[in-house]
Amino acid sequence: MSPLKRILFFFVLPLLGILLFEPSMFASGFTLIGIVVVFLITIGFFLWRGSLTALTFAIFLSGMNVIVRLLLILSNTVDKDRVFHPAFAIFTFIGLIISFYLMIRLDQEDVRQYMMSKSIK
Repeated sequence: MSPLKRILFFFVLPLLGILLFEPSMFASGFTLIGIVVVFLITIGFFLWRGSLTALTFAIFLSGMNVIVRLLLILSNTVDKDRVFHPAFAIFTFIGLIISFYLMIRLDQEDVRQYMMSKSIK
């Protein structure tokens, strides 16, 4: 795996997949967002070093994010008054697609081989 792909799969896509919400939702949660960013960067650091446990955890987090986003998009896109929220639907769907792609991609053979080669050294 090239360094650009590792940065994309270990740092950029996990952050985008989990933190991609409409901007109005970020108004009051800066501390929590900071904690999540630090947590995901720490997981990315362990992935970069070849930790198979971190790889399993990253796949699990992406899968849980897919499930949560499916539940969110089904329950919050249209409210009680039957008002459609397109921004929420678009951001949630894009985050769902990114997390699903990341979950599938991290479980591919080339990523596993990279992790095994890093953990043997």
